[in-house]
Amino acid sequence: MNSIISDIKCIVEGEVTNTPEILGDVSQDFGRIIQKQPQLVVRPQNSADVVQVVKYALEQGLTISPRAGGNSLGGQCLNQDGIVLDMRNFNQIHEIQKEMLWFQADTGVTWREVIVSSLPHGLIPPSLTNYIDATLGGTHSAGGLGNSSFRYGTQADNCLGLEVVTGTGELVWCTPEENSELFYHVLCGYGQFGIITQVRHRLRRYRPSTRTYFLLYDNLDAFLNDKQVLTQQGRIDYLLSVPNSCLELFSKAVRKPLMQWFYLLQVTVEADSTNSINDEEVLSGLNFYRHIHTQDLNFDEFVIPALKVGAPSNTVHPWIDLLIPGSKAKTYIQTVLERLPSILDCGNTLIGSFCLFQHTTNMPMFRVPDEDFIVGLGIYPIIPKSQLQPVLAELESLTELGLKMGAKRYLTGWVKFDLQQWRVQFGDYWSTVNEIKRKYDPQGILNPGFFQYERVAHPHEIYKQQTHLTEDAIAKSRSVA
Repeated sequence: MNSIISDIKCIVEGEVTNTPEILGDVSQDFGRIIQKQPQLVVRPQNSADVVQVVKYALEQGLTISPRAGGNSLGGQCLNQDGIVLDMRNFNQIHEIQKEMLWFQADTGVTWREVIVSSLPHGLIPPSLTNYIDATLGGTHSAGGLGNSSFRYGTQADNCLGLEVVTGTGELVWCTPEENSELFYHVLCGYGQFGIITQVRHRLRRYRPSTRTYFLLYDNLDAFLNDKQVLTQQGRIDYLLSVPNSCLELFSKAVRKPLMQWFYLLQVTVEADSTNSINDEEVLSGLNFYRHIHTQDLNFDEFVIPALKVGAPSNTVHPWIDLLIPGSKAKTYIQTVLERLPSILDCGNTLIGSFCLFQHTTNMPMFRVPDEDFIVGLGIYPIIPKSQLQPVLAELESLTELGLKMGAKRYLTGWVKFDLQQWRVQFGDYWSTVNEIKRKYDPQGILNPGFFQYERVAHPHEIYKQQTHLTEDAIAKSRSVA
């Protein structure tokens, strides 16, 4: 170990350490379900450091996992017995192009920092996740979904260029036109094909005023239909929706909780002024149970949310998101809401629903159902660790049900796929994923332990096997003689 540390210190400008405190800090992520401890942590200062560490890892047979905020939920940024690259020193916004409508920044920059820098120019990234303290590298590696993704696609869909270090130690600039194969697989690729060091991303001009309508539904059909109408007709700019259990009864006859579910739909319109917004036009033909509230905010107040992601240190977070075909959304959501009360306190469990259109996303690694209108459903428990196993078992069962109905998992959450489930998740594209992995990370050193690839023998292994077979054949012929 001391030799490895001294070797890497000689080839990088950044910090190299294996102190128990630092290793402990990177041994779990926000999910707190999985623990993995690397041999050491490298905090690179620049892209050249990343290149040197990758090349060293190749020589020594070590694995590498990039990490910044550690906001994954299923161990996606963890590493066992290898190297964690702490990317938090990659924290500079290099350029904001007001005329060309893009910015360029390091992978460890947070979306909050981008927003604060772009707002004074009248600009904003088209899609923002609800948690804006996530980093650029993290959400581009995952996809990045938010309450305007139905209009603008994922954050990855708005990426214009990436600086990437591949699993062979090559530093590459890639765009949709230049090194496009790498570009389209590093995006939403969870660090499997390359390590993002810098991002160029689209900006748009925003309008200064917003109006948000809070609409309550007691009917799932009406709720789903109105979401589709509002988004397909382009009446709104942002949508957030939350199923919420209002009343819980316990029946001795059925021996399970009986829930009355309501559905909150929060929709927002951007405008040059609130006076120009026509409420009747926005809400025309909708079938909500009650219009609870209307809120007017300046854009800067609206776009920086009050949401803080935090939880007691003794809890775990087995969160999942599914992307469901619109035609199956009612059946699937009803099933979920019937089953959840048996394992979770639904009054204290956040459930979110969003929507997306297949035609707004063209990222091959971001898998979506084979329908244009897609309904997202997220289940976000914060529970004591003692409750974890039955909750995971139920979430895995609901995942399997979703996959059978044509849904896909958004892979940021808790994921425990076997090889067959990976094949279902990627469908006919699975063989291409394996080919791209072998091309850009032939020794499998990047972010191991998350994807389960098809087992293909390394050329060196094939040579050894053939040599052993030949030797065995010679030995056998001698014994016969």
